[in-house]
This record gives sequence, structure tokens and C-alpha cells, in this order.
Amino acid sequence: MRLGLLRHVLLQLLAALLAWFFVAPAVQPQAWAILQAMFAVLLAYVWRLPGWQKFAHGLFVPAVVLLQQLGLPAWVYLSGLLLTLALGRNALTERVPLYRSAHEVAEKLAAYLPQDARVLEAGCGDGRLAMQLALLRPDLHILALENAWGSWLMAWLRWHLARRPARLEFGCRSFWKEHWGRHDVVYAFLSPAPMPRVWQKFLTEGAPTSVLVSNTFTVPDVQPDSRIPLGGPLQKELLIWCHPHGSR
Repeated sequence: MRLGLLRHVLLQLLAALLAWFFVAPAVQPQAWAILQAMFAVLLAYVWRLPGWQKFAHGLFVPAVVLLQQLGLPAWVYLSGLLLTLALGRNALTERVPLYRSAHEVAEKLAAYLPQDARVLEAGCGDGRLAMQLALLRPDLHILALENAWGSWLMAWLRWHLARRPARLEFGCRSFWKEHWGRHDVVYAFLSPAPMPRVWQKFLTEGAPTSVLVSNTFTVPDVQPDSRIPLGGPLQKELLIWCHPHGSR
């Protein structure tokens, strides 16, 4: 995590120095910010960063310059920082942005999951998928975990507004601390970064009859046992692995 954060800081500093070679930031801050953003995106391409990180690096300095020129009060920046940490702490600590599973995913899972299955959603975000699945399949026992407290709060509010479905539980804690052997199905929609660790945890703790379902993101060098296609341009398929110690 520290090396990843250091890489992003170095990228921004290097882009700033390259832009400074052509434009003095104190004289022409807007022109310098635009040039810095172009260099930042170029470096992000060279370092083969994911698409959303290229976008973030390109917007960072221009956004800072724009906000500085607007002369906003200090509490606005503090509120923005707190909101970012509340909703996106996993992007900083585990390189997992806040993704929201499409409604089609709930429909596909509802048709796939066995009766009375115990389902763990590893990283539930704002709780949309868990709520949809609970409505489609009230027989399921669903534990949806999220450690970004802002996202968990939205999920908890969804649960209350839906009159607190009895077999659905939202927990504000890391799914890495949950023992996966208690669940028949583990669903994850994360990013490529944690998938090797997800696979190792599934191998170590998963019950012999359990399955791992990943939305779009693969496990390196491990072919899924089955796939369920999705119609979206970004959420392309559900990849399903049966536990190697169980029957297929």
C-alpha cells in the first residue's frame, strides 16, 4: 500500500516538474495545471495504471488550482476529505474503488444460488445488490460487509427503509476478518489488485462445497469452473470457482 501511494505521489511530482520546465506555475497557474495534467496522464499510460487512475491523475492538479482560485472556506475542503475517506477509503488502502453491481447481477445470482444458501458479499458498497437479492430471494441468508463507514451507513439506511429484512445483515467491518467457511457462496466485485489474496483466502477458509463468484475480475492463472454472461459494457460476466476440495 505504501509503495503504491508513493508511486502516485512521485507521478504527480514528476508531471509537475515537467510542466514547470515549459510554464511557470506562479505566472500562469491555469496553463501550468493543464500541462501538468497532460504529463500526468501520459506517465499513467507509461506506468500502465488502470483507466480510472489515469482519469484521477489528470484531474487532480487542475481541480486543486480551480478550487484555490474560487477561494472556498476551509471547511469545504475538510468536508470533501471526510466524504472521500468515508466512501473511498478502500481505493486508498486496497486499490478497490466503489463499484456498484448492476441489477442484472442480482437477477443472475437469484437464478443461480441454491435454496437457503448462506451468502457473503465481500465489499457491499452502498448495499444495493444485497437489498435487491434479498427481495428476489427471501430464503437466502445474506451477510454484506463493508469497511468504508460512509458506504456502510448508506447500506444500513437502505436496510431500515426496506423494513429490515430478517435474513439480511449489513456489517461495518473488513471481509478479510470474516471466516469464509461459514458461507456457501462468496460474492466479490473488487478490482484486479486483491484477487490473488481473495483466491488464497477462499482456498484456505472456504468450505469444501462453497463457491466463489467474482463480477468481471479474474483470478490470475486460475480458470473459472463456469461463467454467467452479463450484458453490460463494464460488468461483462460472473466468474464462478468451485472449491478445489469439494465435488463439482
